[in-house]
Amino acid sequence: MEIPLSLSSHSPDRLVYGLPRWYRAAMALVLAALATGIALGGGRPGPMAWTILVLVALGGLYEDNWSFDAGRGRVVHRVGLSFAANASVFQFAAIERFRLVPVVAGTIPGSEAEREGKAAALEGRRADDHGPRRFRHRKPFLDLVMECADGRRCLIDHLPARRAGRLREAGDRIAALCGKPLVAG
Repeated sequence: MEIPLSLSSHSPDRLVYGLPRWYRAAMALVLAALATGIALGGGRPGPMAWTILVLVALGGLYEDNWSFDAGRGRVVHRVGLSFAANASVFQFAAIERFRLVPVVAGTIPGSEAEREGKAAALEGRRADDHGPRRFRHRKPFLDLVMECADGRRCLIDHLPARRAGRLREAGDRIAALCGKPLVAG
């Protein structure tokens, strides 16, 4: 299952790119349905039921978000369980640029098929969309990457190429807030 990250603005100088608000509500609903099923089941729940219940509860506490704060001039990435999330902080001055990187799974690196697939991925399509035969094993993706001046590269998001417009729009807004360029390729 693919849960797309969403971009929200809490103030004019702050953007948050992370799990959508409905995610926690959906996980709470699933947890309530499972707990109700266990309670109404009549029998004593087994270890598998408890394991699933704990995993759903932990899934509801999972956090993965990027906060871009122009007022403080920094980016904070929080990932993990909300009570023990790991946070990485990057100053805007350390960021060189943002990049949309095409990735084509199922191709040989450096091959013509990979080059065609990457060019098509940047346009939000597959290289074999209009051909007589579609290769199921070739899957184009786009990565939104933050590149730092010290050579670090941080993956912000990874989406199928068909969602290129959505990722490009998020990248444009993030790059504009940070005052950095968004480069494709």
